[in-house]
Amino acid sequence: MEEKAFHLFFSCTFSRSCWQKIGIEWRENLHFFQMIKRAQQDFQHWFFMEVFIIAAWHIWKQRNNLIFEGRRPTIRDWTSKFIDEARLQAHRIKDGKKQDFLSWVDSVRL
Repeated sequence: MEEKAFHLFFSCTFSRSCWQKIGIEWRENLHFFQMIKRAQQDFQHWFFMEVFIIAAWHIWKQRNNLIFEGRRPTIRDWTSKFIDEARLQAHRIKDGKKQDFLSWVDSVRL
């Protein structure tokens, strides 16, 4: 069966759990870009796109670990990697906004 990107990132049980962990809910009944926009509005933080990209990247990496290394994905591992990556990426954020982002990252629990 061919893997579908939408299912991988938004519909499968694992990815749904990842998004829930960071407070992002997808309304799959909307068209793709409307779904993204609605999630961004509901998220209510200026750094939605940063969080979205980091989260999706690590969902992808978990999928690759399963396929190429046989390692089963876990929410704990995904969350740990998400937090680490978010902290690393914080250097790209202007100093006036960085603390807001890091405080949010610190609120994400393993």
